[in-house]
Amino acid sequence: MDRGTRIAVLGAGLAGLTVAGLLQRAGFSVAVYEQSPSFSRIGAGIILGANVAKVLRRLDLEQAFATTGIRPDAFVSRGWNSGETLYRLEFDEARERRFGGPFVNIHRADLHQLLQQPLKPGTIRYGHKLAGIEETARGVTLSFDNGATAEAEIAIGADGIRSKVREIMLGAEEPRFIGRTAPRAVFPADRIKGEPIGDCTKWWAADRHVLAYYMTARRDEVYVMAALPAERWDGDGSPERGNRDEFIAAFDGAHRDLIRAAEAVEEVTVWPIHDRPRNDCWSKGAVVLMGDACHAVRPFMAAGGSMAIEDAAILSRCILEFADPSTAFARYAAIRIPRVADVQQISIDNTWMHGPTETDWFFGYDPCLVPLDAPA
Repeated sequence: MDRGTRIAVLGAGLAGLTVAGLLQRAGFSVAVYEQSPSFSRIGAGIILGANVAKVLRRLDLEQAFATTGIRPDAFVSRGWNSGETLYRLEFDEARERRFGGPFVNIHRADLHQLLQQPLKPGTIRYGHKLAGIEETARGVTLSFDNGATAEAEIAIGADGIRSKVREIMLGAEEPRFIGRTAPRAVFPADRIKGEPIGDCTKWWAADRHVLAYYMTARRDEVYVMAALPAERWDGDGSPERGNRDEFIAAFDGAHRDLIRAAEAVEEVTVWPIHDRPRNDCWSKGAVVLMGDACHAVRPFMAAGGSMAIEDAAILSRCILEFADPSTAFARYAAIRIPRVADVQQISIDNTWMHGPTETDWFFGYDPCLVPLDAPA
């Protein structure tokens, strides 16, 4: 498309910031509209592999990404009670060469800060909560709760599982609560008594699991996230303050290494886990969706962030390559839907790396090089 095409990105999460950076680097005029008044260091950890590193390489962020977070020595799956190693994926130099990049644990807020660096000053417009989208002869007019309006030839909805862009495009539909909650905690590593924990471990029980890992190369900050059964969630998608004693009680009978990590927690935040039924309508006219706005992924494969950043790479390439939004969006969806569908199903099954697992198709994928004319 013509480099004069004005592009509005709704949402300054991982997907929105990445696609904005790639499109600006390609010469497009891009504005990012974010409803929050500012960024703050809240949130949690995220696990990302070589498939993401290849995208960040295009933004000259790969080295900072790998050094801000931690390159763990391995991903280890262990039995909840016994501590038995069920699977171990080593992340040595040979594995990095095989996948084409590093595997990194990092705090989401630190990654957000990195993704802002390639953007031109003033790209992100904070305090802009989307109210409406009106189609025009040349594209769309966006209206916001603060009274502002903006015009663009293309609007990209990167505004998460409760996407306003999706609602406007497809109609209102609440996300689906899956009967699980995710208590989360971030705390200093020196609170853990005894031996240090493993760099990145998933603990498996029949009805629950826990991820525990470091988020910095100094191994001074730990993230623990559980997925626990819950009959209902009465709130919206907002997190609630958790009870530390109840959190620790959920680990009754667990291996001592896991209990040590749980007992080190100071404060707990509980999030409901939602997803959406698959819907392959990702665009309409000049509006296109990406990330959780179109394919919310359960966190059981730790792949939602990876899929969002891969989306950014493919979508930006399609906008650059094809002459009109209709063709660009059709090719983007045709390329992404089969891969995302696989990830969604594996996440629902919660089988990823529980035992011996073929991982090359996931970590070895390069969204910056996959042919755009390849059959879906």
